[in-house]
Amino acid sequence: MIKRFKEKLGLNKTEDLSEKLEEIEEELKAKRHLEGWWRIPVVAASLGLFVFHMYTGWFGSLFALLQRIIHYTLILTIVFAIYAPSKKSRRDRIPIYDFIIIFVAIYLAYYLITNIEELVWRVGAPTTMDVILGIIMILITLEATRRAVGLPIVIVVCLFLLYALVLGPYMPGRLKHGNFPIEDIAFYLYLTDNGILGIPLGVSANFIYLFILFGAILFETGAAKFFIDFAIALTGFSRGGPAKAAIVSSAAMGMVSGSSTANTVTTGSFTIPLMKRVGYPATFAGAVEPVASTAGQIMPPIMGAAAFIMAEFLGVPYIKVAMAAVLPAIFYYLALFLAVDFKAAKIGLKGVSRDELPNLKEVVVNGGFLLIPVFGLIYLLVKGYSPQKSVVLSIILLLIVCNLRKETRLTPRKLLKAIVNAGVSAAPVAVACAAAGIIVGIVTRTGLGLKFTSIVLSASMGYLPLALILASLASLLLGMGVPTTANYIIMATLVAPALIKFLGEAIAPIVPHMFVFYYGILADITPPVMLAVFAGAAIAKSDPMKTGFEAVKLALPGYAIPFFMVYHPDLISWPFQEFSFGQFIYHLVLGVVLTISIAGAMQGHLLRNLKLPERLLLFVSVLLIILPEMETDILGVVILIAMILFLKLHRQAV
Repeated sequence: MIKRFKEKLGLNKTEDLSEKLEEIEEELKAKRHLEGWWRIPVVAASLGLFVFHMYTGWFGSLFALLQRIIHYTLILTIVFAIYAPSKKSRRDRIPIYDFIIIFVAIYLAYYLITNIEELVWRVGAPTTMDVILGIIMILITLEATRRAVGLPIVIVVCLFLLYALVLGPYMPGRLKHGNFPIEDIAFYLYLTDNGILGIPLGVSANFIYLFILFGAILFETGAAKFFIDFAIALTGFSRGGPAKAAIVSSAAMGMVSGSSTANTVTTGSFTIPLMKRVGYPATFAGAVEPVASTAGQIMPPIMGAAAFIMAEFLGVPYIKVAMAAVLPAIFYYLALFLAVDFKAAKIGLKGVSRDELPNLKEVVVNGGFLLIPVFGLIYLLVKGYSPQKSVVLSIILLLIVCNLRKETRLTPRKLLKAIVNAGVSAAPVAVACAAAGIIVGIVTRTGLGLKFTSIVLSASMGYLPLALILASLASLLLGMGVPTTANYIIMATLVAPALIKFLGEAIAPIVPHMFVFYYGILADITPPVMLAVFAGAAIAKSDPMKTGFEAVKLALPGYAIPFFMVYHPDLISWPFQEFSFGQFIYHLVLGVVLTISIAGAMQGHLLRNLKLPERLLLFVSVLLIILPEMETDILGVVILIAMILFLKLHRQAV
C-alpha cells in the first residue's frame, strides 16, 4: 500500500531514506562521499566500535580512561575520514593531512594506554611530553568538533579556555580567579577523567553508541517503514490524518533514534507530502514533522544522548530518568496531536480514503514482530539489567527476530551498512561530548560552577520565575548553535546547580536537570538556527523562517511543560520518591487540561472556531494550571470545563 503512496507523491520506489538524510547533511556540513578503498578507514573504525562495544557491553567496561580513549580514537578516525575541513574541499577521497591527524590521534591513545599506571601515580606533575600531547589533543578535539558539529560550539569552548588561561585574573567580581598555567590545563584536560575523557565522553563510550547501534540495525530491518505504515493505517483516514500519522510515526521512531534531523527526514519524506496533499499549508506541514521528531529526544525508552548523561550526572539508573520523562512526553505529543486536529477542523480538512491506506491488520502481521526487541529492551531495563547488557541482549534478539520474514532479514551487507551508519551517527555525538568535557573540566578546575550559581541567584533577586526565565533563555540561546547533548552538559554544569539551590532539598534534582534538557531540545526548532526545521522545510519546499515560526507555535506546549514540571515536581520526580496513586492521577488530569487549553488557544479552535476573548480565556486556564497552588489548579480546570460546556451550547457561533 505504501508503494501506492510513493507513486502518488512522485517518490521513486527505490528511494533510500538514509541517502536522503545524507544529502541534507552534505548540504549542512562538508561531508565526504567515499567509495571503494577510500571507505576502508570508516568501515574498519566502525567495525572496531561494534566489536569493542559489544564485548565491553557484555563483559563489562574497562578502566574508565582506557574505555574512553579507545572509543574516542575510533570516533576520531571516522570524523577525519568522513568530514572535510571545508565545503570547498574535495569530497571523494581522504587527503594525506587527515591520515596524519588520524595517526596522531592513534598515538595519543597509545601514549595514554602504555603509560596509564605511571600517569595515575604522578597526577599533578606533568612532563613536557604530557603537556605537548595534551595541547595536541585539545586542538584535534576542537577541529573534529568544528567539522562534525559546527563552529558555534568550538567558539564556546574557546571562550572557556580563554577564561581559564588568559582572562580569569582580569575578570570582575566573582568571576575572577588566579593564573592557571597551560601545563596544568593541558594535563588536566588530556590525562584525567575530568576533561576530554570525562563523564560526557564516558557516557558516549558506555551507553550512547550501543543504543545508536540498536537503532541503526532496527532501521536497516525496515522498522522505519513499519512505523510509517502503522501510523498511516491507524490515523490516515481521520480529520487531518497525515499530520497525525506524522506525529505517531515520529514518536515511534523517536523512541529508538533520538535524532531530530534523522527522524524528520525519515518519516517526513512520506508524511509531509501527504499533509500537503490533503490541504495543509506547506509551512504547517514542514513544521509538524520537526516538532514531532524533536520530541523523540524526550520519548522513552531510548530518548536522546543527553538523557544518558543526565543519569550519570544525577548518579541514578537510566531507567528512572526514562520513567520520569514518560508523562511530559505524553503531554507534549498529546498537545501536538490536538493542535493538528484543531487546525484540520479550522480549515475544513478531511483524511485520506480508506481504500488508499495500508491495511492495519496486514501491517501489524507483516512488521509488528520488529517491536519485540524494543519491548525486550524496556523489560530488561525495568528488571534492573545494566543499560549496556540490556541493549546488547536486545541487539542479539533483534538479529534473531529479523529473520522471521525475508523482507526484514539482514544480509551481511545490510548488517555491515547498519554498523557503519551507527559509527557515522555516533561520531558527532561523541565529539560533542568530548568538547563539552573541556568545558566541564574548565568549570571544575576554576570553580566557575559555584561562582555562576551565585551570579544566577543574584541576577534573579531570589525570584524563582525570573531564574527559570533566565535559565530557559540561556538554554535556547546556547542551543541555537550547540547540539542538544553539549547544551545540556553546559547547562547542567552551570545553571542546574543554581536551580537546585533555589528549589531546595525537598525537590528531586532531576526537576531542574529536566528543565534545562527540555529547552536545549526545543532550540532545535527555535529560529533562527533550527536544523530539524530546515530539513522539514526542504521536504515541504516552504520558507524556512515561516516554517520555523509555525513550529514554535505548534511547540508552545513544549515551552510551557518545563515550567509546569518545576511547579508540579511530582510529575517527574515520582520514580525517585514515594507517591500516592491519587497524586499521579491529579497531575495526569492537570497535564491533559493544560495540553487541551494551550492547543485550543494557539490554533483558535475548540469544538468550533474561537473568538479572541475565548482564546485569551484558555491562556488564563494554562497560566492558572502552571501555578503551584491547588486553588489555581482547580480554577484552571473549571475554566476549561465551563468553556467546553459553553461551546457545546453555542456550536454555531462564528
